[in-house]
Amino acid sequence: MSEQIRAIVWAQFRTIRNYLPRTSLGAFLLALITLLWYGLFCFGAVVLAEGMKYVSMDKLRLYFPAGMLALLLFWQIFPVLTMSSGWSLELNKLLIYPIHPRTLFVVELMLRFTTSPESLILLVGAIWGLLAHPGMHGWWPVLLLLYVPFNLFLSLVVREWMMTLFRRKRLREVLMLLIVSVSVVPSLLANTSLGEFLRPYYLRAADGPGTPWHEFALLGLGRPGLLSVAAVMFWLLLAWWLSVRRFAASLRLDFSQTGGESMPARGTAKPSRPGLIQMLANFVSGFLPDPYAALVEKDVSSLLRTPRFRVLFGMACFFSVVIFFPMAFGRHGASFLASNYVAFVNTYGMLICGEVLIWNVFGFDRRASQLYYISPAGFKQVLLAKNLVAAFFISIQTLVVVSASFVMPIHSDVGAIIGGILISGVVFFFFLAAGNYSSVSFPRAVQPNQTFRRQAGGKTQLILFACYLLMAIPIGLAFLARWATGKDAAFFAVLTFDLFTAACFYYVSLEPVMAIGIRDRERIIDALSKGADPIGLGLS
Repeated sequence: MSEQIRAIVWAQFRTIRNYLPRTSLGAFLLALITLLWYGLFCFGAVVLAEGMKYVSMDKLRLYFPAGMLALLLFWQIFPVLTMSSGWSLELNKLLIYPIHPRTLFVVELMLRFTTSPESLILLVGAIWGLLAHPGMHGWWPVLLLLYVPFNLFLSLVVREWMMTLFRRKRLREVLMLLIVSVSVVPSLLANTSLGEFLRPYYLRAADGPGTPWHEFALLGLGRPGLLSVAAVMFWLLLAWWLSVRRFAASLRLDFSQTGGESMPARGTAKPSRPGLIQMLANFVSGFLPDPYAALVEKDVSSLLRTPRFRVLFGMACFFSVVIFFPMAFGRHGASFLASNYVAFVNTYGMLICGEVLIWNVFGFDRRASQLYYISPAGFKQVLLAKNLVAAFFISIQTLVVVSASFVMPIHSDVGAIIGGILISGVVFFFFLAAGNYSSVSFPRAVQPNQTFRRQAGGKTQLILFACYLLMAIPIGLAFLARWATGKDAAFFAVLTFDLFTAACFYYVSLEPVMAIGIRDRERIIDALSKGADPIGLGLS
């Protein structure tokens, strides 16, 4: 088993090493951002450890199970809300090799550490704090490390279960709505009176005898009873058994099929009238001349049939509206967020669906992108057509956001809505310019049926960060003008000028992007033709 594990890890290491440059500023910045992110959680773990020393054992017995429940929820639910499953094996690449299923299970279980390493850091801080507590006797807190394999097993079960559900055609949109509903709960609890109302029920659930978080908490606090030890062993064995069964079921699936959806038998397809998707594509392309009409019609119809796009676009339209409402208009709502609600919601929506519309526009085309270099339509027309498709869907998203702002209990005034639309336009043009560069410089093949994993690269994230810094200057000047003059007219005037400047920036950026796309066409086609790595780099 160990030799096979080393072979898988070595193949993945060589894949990453051959893909990434040996040295680059981008790699350094990415490592720095990663270090800062996890350094923040390490600092939080140290604060947690030091603070626990001054909490009495009675209060620890009351509140520590609640903390263990919160840790479990964060570990299991946060990857679902972020649509990321961490690193995971690409079984369709490995099943053709004589690798024992037990080896694949062990590697997949080890990769579950990447689902939520933040939770592991906080758990180590809690163990450290308990060991240093003056009322603690013995090394009982070290047994809390058993909570790690329990959560790893459970994480594997959750991931495989979600992947199975997302492969079912009729359940994707339902699951998207469920994820939206669950994701808004923390914001509602923090910004409304619902949190105070549900607090006693949460503490009661956390203190429920026999529950895994309660029994693990008793084990870590010292001197557990025989029933607590038996309950901990039961939950560990149950989680292990469920994870083995779910992983074995996933191995039996043929991942080379299109997400598990049944395909019609050859010769049985019947001609049908154009559906709603085709009618919408025809309507959009009817306003454009060829070749833009044909290209836009193709992209609109293919995107609307792609499971990954439908889920992300649905989340962009509805998730962003729901998630920001409690933070803007709740009990602890921020006035700046409330007055610029449309701008915040629309920008966040663009971030969600930007992965499939802006930052990697050739990702879904994959190997078929080679047609763009031999077809009568030039590469520039193809890229402009994809930008038009992005503008079409972002316009629909904006319409949904504006409509929601009118029907919500607390309405936004017309000036705030107009300002939000102008800010969204500035952001969109900057995003388009940066996304075009990213699409030709760092192209990546995207699996259309993989809805439970982020597929954007680290360099794209760095470009996005640089885009934030660039956009902050003109948009900040608009708010500064309103603050200095005390008039909304100055705010709208500066924003209008910003929109014109962003449009000019987008237009000027097209030529160098065209040059890169034509010069590096072989590299682009080769990158888009590559299949998945042995271990999928879907970073959470």
